[in-house]
Order: sequence, then structure tokens, then C-alpha cells
Amino acid sequence: MPNKPSILMPALYGGIIMAVISAVPGLNLLNCLCCAGVMFGGLMAVFFYKKDLTAQTPLESSDGVKLGALAGLFGAIIGSILTAGLMAVTGNVGGQMVKSILESSGALDQMPPEAVEQMETGLRETSLSFFTVIMSLIIDPLFGLLGGLIGYAVFKSKPGAVVPQPPVQPPTQP
Repeated sequence: MPNKPSILMPALYGGIIMAVISAVPGLNLLNCLCCAGVMFGGLMAVFFYKKDLTAQTPLESSDGVKLGALAGLFGAIIGSILTAGLMAVTGNVGGQMVKSILESSGALDQMPPEAVEQMETGLRETSLSFFTVIMSLIIDPLFGLLGGLIGYAVFKSKPGAVVPQPPVQPPTQP
């Protein structure tokens, strides 16, 4: 069996996609749909890996699992760094969006003053804590793994598909 290509670079690409989706305010809301952004990163890792495979090297489900989990690990690490950088530059944009939505809907007027004060204190503090980093190190590889399995199901060779064979050399006549 021919050697398989490395999974490192495709997983890194999938992790970068995952990190950008998770860190950018507004775009990170995609993860509210069952971590769709994280699963998309795992799926894209399989896509990039499939491009490196030859016709004689089939894509296996174990490849999807490894790629998705590794992309999730990369995504959690890179996403935490991106989130910290974006928060340092822009502040807690997501928290300010939540506050403005509550203000425009009139919900803040109905809340007790102590609850509003506590919410504002929480919004001022950074939302990137040790707990969120640890949770992303657990959740991102799990949902990335699911995305890798979905990627395997999408990109695997179909049964009955014609696998191109190398051309046969005619025998040479002396």
C-alpha cells in the first residue's frame, strides 16, 4: 500500500478556518447551530487531505476522525489566540452587541438594577478565561471529529466508481 500524505497541514488549514469562524464577532454565531463552524473546519480538513491523496490511496474513516480531531485541537488553540487579540484591539464587541440588543428591545428597563449592574460588570470583564480555553480544547476536537466524519462521508470514493489505473506499457520488441 502506498504511503499516505501527512495529515498535519490539512488539519492546520481546517483548524485555521475553525478558529476564524469561532473568533470573529458575528461570524461566531454560526457555532450556535450545533457548532456548525467547528464541524465545517473538520470537514475542510478532510477536503484538503483528499486533494493530496492518489487514486491508489483510498480515504478511510480513520483519516476523517484523525483530521477532524487534530483540526479541532488546532482550532481551539488558534481561536483562543485570535479571540484574545481581537478583544485586546476591539474590546468585548460581542458583549456590547448583547447589551445594545437588550436596550433596543426594552428588556433592560424590566430588569432589576442589581441584575443590570452585574451584567455590565460581566460584559466589561474579558470573556476569554481559563475555563473557556479548557472548554474549547474539549469541545472543538469533539465537534471537529464529527465534521471529519461528515467530510469522510462526503468525499470518500463512491462504490462502483472507476479508479484510474496507470497506463500499461506495451512490451518492447528486441
